[in-house]
Amino acid sequence: MTNIAKYLSAAALGMLALSHPAMAAETGQPVAVQYSDLNLASEAGRQELDRRIEAAVRKTCGMGETVTGSRIPSREARKCYHETRSQIDQRFAAIVTKSQAGG
Repeated sequence: MTNIAKYLSAAALGMLALSHPAMAAETGQPVAVQYSDLNLASEAGRQELDRRIEAAVRKTCGMGETVTGSRIPSREARKCYHETRSQIDQRFAAIVTKSQAGG
């Protein structure tokens, strides 16, 4: 498969996932991660996708928000993070597998 075909395939997968965004477990907010510009068949592309997922989930679940007197995220934020990250990891694992298989 050529690089252009891989890019187009990844772009199509990117649109698919964005049309059905994952929802943050505690907040019910959609978590959107743009990845149509990544080559998910490459290690570098998968690492960048992981960085984007991490940032999106942390932001959506409020992991960076602090409570006066503490830097520790709230119990709700931690639960949201773990549940949402698990949900998104499962969704994107299937997309990455398909991309690596050339589909």
